[in-house]
Amino acid sequence: MVNTHIVKAGKGLLGLIFLCGLYGCQSTAQNSKIIATAFNMTTAVQQKIMDRYAPDDVIVQQNILYDSDRRLGLDLYHPQNMTQLEQRPTVIWIHGGGWISGSREHARGYFKLLASKGYNVVSVQYQLAPRSTYPSQLQQINMALAYLQTHASQYKIDPDQLYLAGDSAGANLASHYAALLTNPVFARNSDFVPSIQPAQLKGLILHCGIYDLNAFVDTAPEKIKLIEWGVHNMVQAYTGDRRHDAEFLKKISPIQHITPNYPPVLISGGNKDFLTETQSYPFVQVLKANQVPVKEIFYSDSKAWLIHEYQFYMGKKESQQTFEQTLQFLQSPTGVLSNLN
Repeated sequence: MVNTHIVKAGKGLLGLIFLCGLYGCQSTAQNSKIIATAFNMTTAVQQKIMDRYAPDDVIVQQNILYDSDRRLGLDLYHPQNMTQLEQRPTVIWIHGGGWISGSREHARGYFKLLASKGYNVVSVQYQLAPRSTYPSQLQQINMALAYLQTHASQYKIDPDQLYLAGDSAGANLASHYAALLTNPVFARNSDFVPSIQPAQLKGLILHCGIYDLNAFVDTAPEKIKLIEWGVHNMVQAYTGDRRHDAEFLKKISPIQHITPNYPPVLISGGNKDFLTETQSYPFVQVLKANQVPVKEIFYSDSKAWLIHEYQFYMGKKESQQTFEQTLQFLQSPTGVLSNLN
């Protein structure tokens, strides 16, 4: 079953190459549509795999509007016995998709699995690039957090036990938000007023993320032209055609704004994902240099083929181990900081 899905995804990537040639890669908007189509094919594969591991004993409230003007919503997953429980720690998940694709339902099976362990999980929708560019997505995440804080009692959310999480571009947005929250100078220079307090954010869960936009552009694999082309266009879409502005990319990169006040981090990446070496490893070094508690999960010596967002392929032993490590991190963000390689 899984192999069939992967073959279909591979055909989708070949279709992307064909479309690129057909349309001549003429504009950021056109290119973004092509890339988003390919991404949505692969995330559909992930979704089907994750759904197979989703437990039934989870309550889901869909499309709770946190921004009625833009019709932006969030989905809330919580344990079946939520009405009998006190307010619970809550994981707010920011979906990936290169800033240009994806949806809050992408990892619904994973969210159900996490919620079944006793946590609320909130998946936030935000407007995609290039229609909306930086910093719109961060402002919308801020609005979602404000909404959750206002309605914390209604949804059994403990507002003092929040965890921000994300995969791929979602990890970029989550880590960026945490930098704005814990670095007042960065927030002031960004004209950004966080809707929560630093003490409320107990930790970050970051999967296969992008933390240095300048390096993301510079280290895109030249030998794989399709990936290089995709990276350049995604950054162009997100930044409003400022891919060539190195100073601007540096300014909006989370890696540049870490302080000792940054929350504890669980960070993971696949051993076959180029982002692990070019993004995750350098980010870990900066976190450690600032004495930020960090839990690394990379499996660098493993023979397993762990691709981008391997964490969602729950049939893999390493994916299951990462999930267990995530649960331990949620139970004690500063208490499980040994490396797992």
